[in-house]
Amino acid sequence: MLRDLGFGKSRMEEHIKEEILELLERISDQEGKPVKHAFLLAPSTSNNITSLVFGKRLKYNDPERLKLDHLVREVGRLAGSSSWQLFFPWLRNFMSTFNIGNKGRLVRVLNEVKEYCRKEIEAHEATLDPNNIRDFVDGYLLEIQKRKDDPNTAFSKEVLADLSRAFFGAGSETVRVTVDWMLLVCAAYPEVQKKIHEEIDEVIGHDRFPARNDHLKMPFTEAAILELMRWKTIVPLNIMRYTLEDTELKGYFIPKHTRVLSVIWTVDHEPKLWGNDVHVYKPKRFLSEDGSKVVKPEYAIPFSVGKRACPGKTLAETEVFLYLVAILQKFEVQPPPGRQIDLEGELGISLQPKKQELCFKRRH
Repeated sequence: MLRDLGFGKSRMEEHIKEEILELLERISDQEGKPVKHAFLLAPSTSNNITSLVFGKRLKYNDPERLKLDHLVREVGRLAGSSSWQLFFPWLRNFMSTFNIGNKGRLVRVLNEVKEYCRKEIEAHEATLDPNNIRDFVDGYLLEIQKRKDDPNTAFSKEVLADLSRAFFGAGSETVRVTVDWMLLVCAAYPEVQKKIHEEIDEVIGHDRFPARNDHLKMPFTEAAILELMRWKTIVPLNIMRYTLEDTELKGYFIPKHTRVLSVIWTVDHEPKLWGNDVHVYKPKRFLSEDGSKVVKPEYAIPFSVGKRACPGKTLAETEVFLYLVAILQKFEVQPPPGRQIDLEGELGISLQPKKQELCFKRRH
């Protein structure tokens, strides 16, 4: 369904372009002033998901949009503050029994997002046309109809509501966080920003809007993004998995009904793989010796690996590249006068940068 909707193709790229152009206008309105860029990015990246899933975009000041962005931020914050409980199931049960911690609030917020998705699904059902598939929800509802006589089908409206909710957390927040980090890195490391500016000027110029294929001629920019994804491991704890059968992996026996959690952070910060300077941001890790090509080792796994790797990988890579390059094509990013960039992270579902301001100075 995602492929049919143009996932990672020019159709999706055109929509992302529309969102970015509006974002650039909003940045221009604040040119030179300290601005909380994360709050400009959130509705923009979120609109890419509402367009894909529900076939529409919401205006920046739409009350629905403001509420949805707030809920998505809350899910990330509350889930992150509870993530340590994954390692102590007995303590998690104790805290749930006595209603300690943020779990109750998290459940309420998740239900609010799901309720929003349910209403959208009902509206789609009322106007469904098999000859005009508008978005992911339409495609899924048609699949439910096709399988309605199959007693073993896993397709249902309840699953669709869960999937739609997951798209927002996984699809908009992680992209927003990655672009946020990259802008902060550019402000903190002017030499990195300068090299990206040089590639933009050489490959794209000042006027043409960037295209995803430009990354093939911009190895430093691509390496800078890959190194950020390693250095700050956007999703440090992968999604929890569960074995349906006894299985064996690399000589380890894993029984049926076992919870399996991969910690991607440990792969990204293993000195045996990356060298002893793993906590240093160094884009040349992903470049050939002469700097002309991107070299990506198999242990660079920001989107996980295997059949259960992130299905949104292509879209996320396209969005991060286009947002970063389109912003830096027009602006130089700087910390506000007298302030330094704080590059310490805060763990939500993703590793988020601390909320801070940046100044965007138009390039001439």
